[in-house]
Amino acid sequence: MNSTWKLVVRTFKGRPPPEGRARVEQTILEASGIPLKLREARHRLFIVTTNVSKGTPAVIEGENGFVCLIALDDLVEIVLDPAPTLRDVMRDAGVKGHN
Repeated sequence: MNSTWKLVVRTFKGRPPPEGRARVEQTILEASGIPLKLREARHRLFIVTTNVSKGTPAVIEGENGFVCLIALDDLVEIVLDPAPTLRDVMRDAGVKGHN
């Protein structure tokens, strides 16, 4: 499960820069892959929901725009967990600090 997208989204909480909205959209779209057409999503509903429950968001293109599916646990984590510190970001990126 790749949770990097959640870290990026949490980073923009609080005081998002002007480009924050576009950056969050881009991050979720990159994590979810190519948006599914509604018919394809219905056909693959079990697979889509299984992947979403494992932490991979899904984007479905509907008649009135895009719909993002994320697991409830992921949503709660993004909303309630504090924005990451620089140390958190560096650790998740695999950068080792000085002791």
